[in-house]
Order: sequence, then structure tokens, then C-alpha cells
Amino acid sequence: MTFQVTVRYSDGATRVMAVGADQTVLQAAEENGIPVVSACQSGVCGTCVGRCTEGSYEPGNVVALNRSECDEGRILACQARVRSDCTVEFEYPFDGNAARIVVGEATVTRVERLAPETALLALDVSGLPAALGFRPGQFAQLRVPGGESWRSYSFTHADDKGSEVEFLIRLLPEGAMSDWLRNRAAPGDRIKLRAPRGDFHLREVARPVVLVAGGTGLSAILAIAEQLVADACPQPIRLNYGVTRATDLVLLDRIERLAATHPDFTWEAIVAEPSPDWSGRAGLVTDLLADTDLRGGAVDIYLCGPSAMIDATRAWLGERHFNGANLWYEKFLPSGGTSGPAHAALPLPAFDPADIRRRGRGTAVVIGGSIAGMSAAKVLSESFDKVIVVEKDQDHRRAEGRPGAAQGWHIHHLLVAGQRQLETIFPGIIDDMVGAGAFRVDMGEQYRLMLAGSWKKQVTSGVEIICAGRPLLEWCVRRRLDGAPGIAYRYESEVTDLVYDRDNHAIVGVAVARNGEAEILPAEFIVDAAGKNTPVPAALARLGLDTPETEEDHINCFYSTMQHRVPPGRAWRDRVMTICYAHRPYQRYYAAQFFTDSSRTTLATSLVGYNFYSPPRNETEFRAFARQMPTPEIGGEIDGLEPCSQVYNFRYPTMQRWHYEDMKTLPSGMVSIGDAYCSADPVSGAGMTKALLELDELRKLMRRGSVHDKRFVRRYYRNVSRIADLVWSVIREQNLRYPWIPDVEKKRPFYFRAQNWYIDRVLEAMHDDPAIYRKYLMVTHFVAPPSVLMRPDVTARVLGKWLASRLRGRQTLVERNFGQQKIELRQGS
Repeated sequence: MTFQVTVRYSDGATRVMAVGADQTVLQAAEENGIPVVSACQSGVCGTCVGRCTEGSYEPGNVVALNRSECDEGRILACQARVRSDCTVEFEYPFDGNAARIVVGEATVTRVERLAPETALLALDVSGLPAALGFRPGQFAQLRVPGGESWRSYSFTHADDKGSEVEFLIRLLPEGAMSDWLRNRAAPGDRIKLRAPRGDFHLREVARPVVLVAGGTGLSAILAIAEQLVADACPQPIRLNYGVTRATDLVLLDRIERLAATHPDFTWEAIVAEPSPDWSGRAGLVTDLLADTDLRGGAVDIYLCGPSAMIDATRAWLGERHFNGANLWYEKFLPSGGTSGPAHAALPLPAFDPADIRRRGRGTAVVIGGSIAGMSAAKVLSESFDKVIVVEKDQDHRRAEGRPGAAQGWHIHHLLVAGQRQLETIFPGIIDDMVGAGAFRVDMGEQYRLMLAGSWKKQVTSGVEIICAGRPLLEWCVRRRLDGAPGIAYRYESEVTDLVYDRDNHAIVGVAVARNGEAEILPAEFIVDAAGKNTPVPAALARLGLDTPETEEDHINCFYSTMQHRVPPGRAWRDRVMTICYAHRPYQRYYAAQFFTDSSRTTLATSLVGYNFYSPPRNETEFRAFARQMPTPEIGGEIDGLEPCSQVYNFRYPTMQRWHYEDMKTLPSGMVSIGDAYCSADPVSGAGMTKALLELDELRKLMRRGSVHDKRFVRRYYRNVSRIADLVWSVIREQNLRYPWIPDVEKKRPFYFRAQNWYIDRVLEAMHDDPAIYRKYLMVTHFVAPPSVLMRPDVTARVLGKWLASRLRGRQTLVERNFGQQKIELRQGS
């Protein structure tokens, strides 16, 4: 069954498409070449938000939407499946979508049979509606002529500007595409194409490059190799190519030409099942790796090929502790598709609770491999023989963002309290971070802050902070676990259910889906660090257990980040970060600019909007959005700089807290930490720190008593609820100033206006008073309670400054900067 969906854009453009009952709106849009801005495609980042104004649909996973938005018809295109004819509206124009998929028909120019099981397909793409713009390593989807099936194939070359593209295709004994290529394909045939697709592509090169291809995985690897040679890569390049039989070796002449062109390009082929006339190496690709100079792991490795080859190579690298290597890979499946984590719940295998409980002794499971999850694994390893981290993403052993952490590209702070806790878990980790490129700076000296509408003087504060992008911080933590005994990983795996022992009222394991198969992981103890998208509350409900009440504040916060290359002459020397805080309720935009590492060569700009639905999609729109920030300096800083990233978007709709501490019955054997327990506005920078403080409470309890004690879980939630109360109240004081937050008047405490008034006076006073500024920073870094700002000496200085302004007939700082907005806000209300 198909339905007709009308897509409307803010510039009045309209498109109509057919959507199958089993398709998401985004899948149908991409198939029809209709642009929809998207990123993670798992319902987490919220980039593809739209509004269904007519028709019915199933919303799917809507963690990136709040309830009020769902009620007004907001959808995530990557999740929603229509159940009738519908109209969907997007709050951005049709044209200029940098992320759109090009869809159209190409013409077959050549079909070459390179080997008994391998063909090269060449297509003329000059008739497509737009240039493909692919990156070496990415793939296209081709629809088999005469049918409806789509197959995925990597581009075999690097040049995306020519009129011809090529694909290296494995010919299966039976298959729609294989049969067409063998029997019917001819020059002049038309074939439908949509591209580019995939996150596997060449990154910026800073270390020696090792390319590993298995079978027709050579297609993507050859494209990457061509680009490296065309760019005159200054690093050594090594290509290892493995096949089953010598007759499967193809395009060796192209590899030879690359080796002859580049002064430091070496390569070798290996055959698993050699014939008598094969005189080269025999064995597996990993045998070639053994003879490759991997420089102790200080290399960038790209893998492409069959699933078994990828898994074997990853295992080989792990066993030999080449953990410093940046590793990217793409698995080829028989259909030509690509692999990924399983998202659909699979039937739970039959189990005996007593047997699961017995097999789980000495084992702990962590759901989620974020900084909180990895830190939890290290803490659990102190009490359990084996710890298994279950993570939906691929390996994240590199300083790069990842789909499962959609917020990872944006500004992050590891607050002072978090730094201290992380250091207790991983002694020396702060030095590791600094050695890897993080800044260790005095926040008052090296942060330029706009507070209450004016620039704060840069002064010594005594508050030392670690500043770097989240990928670098996460990578440093991940490397620490590589040598930790008893800690194992299950990547590309998703926890779909909990295993419950009713007789003992205990969670004794988790159900995990991977590659379409389900298994049970027995566990003596489980830590849920899966973030806001945690499966645990829904799993508890399916088991018929009590579920925690949820408290929410709908703030609709949207992040957009882009990176630019900074020439030496434009690198800041007086600071490492600029932050323009939105002074609420008068401002709803926030901006931060920061160097991603101490090389000062890459400037990241994070732009934040509240109550916002129109993310920038390309460089032009990003620059326009930057002009809307509290100061024009944000846009001015990136003028003339060369972009070195796409636009990364992330939507945070709801502050969310699960009140486990109030549940009447709590099963033993499992606790939640971080955003899986309480998720607050990320602009505060408190998320990682709050999770580490909660983990410290868990660690203390585990050292004092058994996790099997029926009171253990309740004690944990009672203790961490105090942390959540503190973070929630500090952040809420700012957000509840916005009048558009649903039920805001009910949520504001009776002392709300007095509290806001006093905090504004503190912000004014600390512009000129370093002592008050230091105390304010200590509160916001959660190393001092908010009450320090109410001590008599602080109150006297704060009120004294305000009173002095009044007696002199002067306006306060807030009045000078926002007096007119205040009048307009009152009139509007």
C-alpha cells in the first residue's frame, strides 16, 4: 500500500511523492530526490523535524521531540511512517540543501567483466539534475532495471566532477543486479541512481595511511587511494588487497599507476586459496598487516570489504593493542548494502532465570559507550571480573564525532567537579587530554564571556578548566580502557529488552540485537548509561513493573556547529574560547567559538537557538545564522575562513528527569546514570559532570555493600537525586524565565522573581568584582553550593553595587542592555 505525501517548504515550493507503508518519510524523500535535512537517521539529533498538517502517521522513536510538539503534529522524518495521504511542512526553503540526495537516471556506457565474479559498471551521469558531489569512499544506490530493488555500490574512483562514474560489483550466483549485468546490460541502457550516501570517506590526513581492501571492497579503497595521490599526500600510503582466489584480483594496473606516481605508495596482494600458478603471498589480509609498518598504532586505517574480513581485521588490531590507530570501515553485505546497528526489537530467546542468574555471576553490563558509560565500566571493573559495554555505534577509537552521540560535534565542557571525578577513575587522564591537544587554562583569563549583554573583563579566576572538543575527550577515555583487564565491547549492538527474575525481583541480564540476531547477556549488575534514548523505562513497562514518573521542561533547544580552518595569523592568543550567553528572557540565541585542540588550527562555532525549527543546512545559511547571535563578532570571526566540515545539527527538545527515587518498588541489579536518569539543558555544560558525580556515589556504595542488598538500588537513587536536584534547580532558574515554556507559571517557584532579580544583580556585580566572579564560577562548576552566593559578604557587595547605581540615578547593566526588550515583553504579556 502506498500513500501520497505533499511536502511543502517555507519558500512556497511544493513536491508530491508516493510513500510506502513500510517507509519512513525520509526514506521516501531520498528515493524521490526531495530534500529533507537529516543527520543521524535514528531519531536522536532532531535535525529532520517537520510538521504534519494533514493526515495520520505513526511517529516512531521521538526522543528528539517533546510531548507538546508531538501534540501539535511535529514529526521526525527519519521515524514517521504515514498511514494515509498526508501533508508535511518544513520550515526552510527548498533550494540550497547541501545534504540532499541527487536522484535521477544515468546511462550505461560500459560493462566490463574483469573477473569471473567481478564486473565494472560505468555510467554517464551528465543528465542528472545536479552534480553528485560525492567524497571518495562513499557509495551510490542503483535500482535494478526492470525491478524495484535498490543495491548499494561504492564509487571506484575519486573524481566527482567528470561525466562518468564507475562501480566495482561482485557477481553473485543469483541476484537481480548480478543477473542483469551478466545477461542484459548494454551501453545505452538507463538506470536510476541516488547518491551520495555513507559516512565512510577519506578524512583529513595527518598520519601515515593504511588502506585494506577485501574483494570488491577495493572499489571504495581505490577511490580513496586515487584522492590521496591526486592531493600529493605527504604521508606514506600502504594498500593491502586480499581476495579468495587469484582470478578475483582486478584493477591491478590502476594500483600500479598510483604506486608509480606517489613516491611513498606501496601495496601488496594476498590470496586465501592460491592456485598452482599464483606466485604471490598466500593467506589472509591480516597476514599482510603483520608485515605492514603500523607505527605502533600511529596510523589512519581504512577497511572495506566483506563483514568477516572487517571483523577479523578489527580483532587482529585489538589483540595486538594497536589502539592508537584511527579506524574507519565499511562492511559489504551480499546485497550490496551496508551494515549498521539493529534498531528493531527481536523476540527474546527463551531462558531460565536461575540459569541466567548463575551465568551472570561476576559479570556487569553497561548500556552505552559514552564517556559516562566508559567511566562506569572502569568503576565496575573494580568489583566484577568481567564488564561488557554494549554500544550501538561502530568502534569509536578516534577523535571524531559519532552518530550515537549526535551532540558530540558541539561545544562541551568538562566542569571542574567533573574533572576531579574523572581523575579519580582514570588517574592522570587530565594530563593525557592535555598531551592529546586539550587546553588546560584559567577560565577567567582564557574565556571571553558575554554575560547580561556585555563582555566580561578577562581576569585571573583561579578556576582551571580543560577545554577541547568532545571527540578528543571521549577518545582519551576510550584509550584508557584498551588496557583495562576484563572489559569487553559489543559494538554495533543494541539493548532491546531486560531479563527479569520475578522470584528475586531482579534484573539479571539484557537482550541484545546485532546483525539481525538476538542474544541474552547474563549480568550480576547493569548500569544504564544509554542517554535520553534509553530503552530501560519502556522495558520495565513491558515487564509489568513500576515505571518512574517523568518530569519535563520543553525548551526546544537547537545546536548548529561548523568548523573552519584558521591560518596562523588569525589564531587567537588571548583566549581559547568565546561564549555569548543568552540573557533570558530577552535573548534566545547563544553562541560559542572554540579551538578544537591546542594546535589552534580549527575553530568550531556552535550556534544555539531556543524555540527554534529552522536549522542552517549549508555554509551560506550558517553564516546568516551567525549574524543573529548576541554580537556580530561571532559572524565576523568566520568571515574569510575556509570551512573544513559540514554543518552539524542537534536538537534537544526537553529537559527530562526520571524519578526512580520515588518508585514504590525498584528491581535490584540495575541503576541508571547520566542522561538516562536526568538530562538537563546541555548549554549548561553540566551533563558529563553530573554523570561522573552520580558514578562517584555508585562507587562509594559498591565499596560499602553488596549490589544484591535489596536496599542498594534505593540508596543509590536517594543519593543521586540530591545531585539531580542541584543541577535541575541551577539550570531551571534560567530556562523558566522564558514565557513560552509550557506550564511555566505552574513550574516557577514562589520565590522565582526574587531569585531572578538577585541572580541578575550577581551577574552585574561580577563584571567588576573578581571575587564574586570566582564564587559564581565555583557554583556553576558544582564545586560550591549555590548558597555561597547568598553569604553576607557576597550579598553586601552585590546589593551595594546595585544600591550605588540607584543612588546615582544610573541604570543597571541589565537595564542598559535590555530595558526596551523588558518593556516589549511586558506589553506582549
